[in-house]
Amino acid sequence: MYSKLVELIQDHAEELSQRVLKDMLSRKETKSYNNLHKKEVYRRVFEVYSKLGSWLSKDTPRDDLKEHYGRLGRRRFKEGIPLNEVVMALLLIKRYLWLYILETYLFKSAFDIYQSVELNNRVVLFFDRAIYFTTMGYQDAVEKAKKEKAKNPGDQDLDGGQAV
Repeated sequence: MYSKLVELIQDHAEELSQRVLKDMLSRKETKSYNNLHKKEVYRRVFEVYSKLGSWLSKDTPRDDLKEHYGRLGRRRFKEGIPLNEVVMALLLIKRYLWLYILETYLFKSAFDIYQSVELNNRVVLFFDRAIYFTTMGYQDAVEKAKKEKAKNPGDQDLDGGQAV
């Protein structure tokens, strides 16, 4: 059943992504994503859902997750998306995943419920790590930008409306 739930998520990644996109682009907590092209925001959400099975696999090295989401954090800083909005976007992706499972999958037995708890634990761990590594990457980018600013004091002020 665990693999069926992962398949369900991956098979319906398009629908899930549309739901998240609609919510993300209408929330004040993720308003900076409106500065990006709608198709790009959709692609980013879709990527999480479509690759979820491999991210949840016990065979995927933790360092792969660290590298991928560290890069994501650095990119979001460069795009000017505040860290709190990046975290909220990841939380929305996780939330809609579970809402979708609850609305579409009928748990028929105690074993089904046990398997869903196992999946929940893996998903929570994945998103906890993704948020942590994204935050680390974001903070690395902030520190790098501050060092660059110190070297070039005439550049734009990092605290004046940027994603710091």
